[in-house]
Amino acid sequence: MEQQLTEEQKKPNVLAFQLALLFAFYNMAMIYVSELMGLGGAKYETASVGIKMLSTALTYVPFIGVIYYVQIKHKADLGGFISFKRAFSAGFKLAAYAGLFIALLTVLYYKVLSPSSMTAVIDAAIQNAGDDPQKLKGVEMMSKYIILFMVFGLAVTFTISGLIISLISAAIVKKENPNPFANQKDPNFG
Repeated sequence: MEQQLTEEQKKPNVLAFQLALLFAFYNMAMIYVSELMGLGGAKYETASVGIKMLSTALTYVPFIGVIYYVQIKHKADLGGFISFKRAFSAGFKLAAYAGLFIALLTVLYYKVLSPSSMTAVIDAAIQNAGDDPQKLKGVEMMSKYIILFMVFGLAVTFTISGLIISLISAAIVKKENPNPFANQKDPNFG
């Protein structure tokens, strides 16, 4: 009963929110680092496999780390015990917040901070279309909505990958309280 009361009083929402925001800013910094390295936007497609693997690792290793950290921290807040459900919930909240914040910062980046990057992406799509008039018309029609597709794709990708990571890490982190009534006194027996 005490463990249940502790769980009801201590929620991982604030920590998940803060870490998701921190990860979103980290992700924004990685966009700028990619731009400085000449791998931003459309140039990423021509990058070597090693560079793509490094980029993926620099994105997902910290993402896994923050999900795991929020679960471990919440477990510590609950007295060292956490259910699978509770650990999963903490990790998934972080993933959902991160997907939302990354999407919002991506809109900010492409619409305000670096509109030329969006132009470069559209120019690359036009170049890939070649001389095919149907493809060119498709790129022209989609150019107005490409930011929406990018943002939606990022939000969904981070949320779904966070869901999977949270499931796996919750199975690792969970530690059920073997005697949840040990700290309670029975009013009938003093």
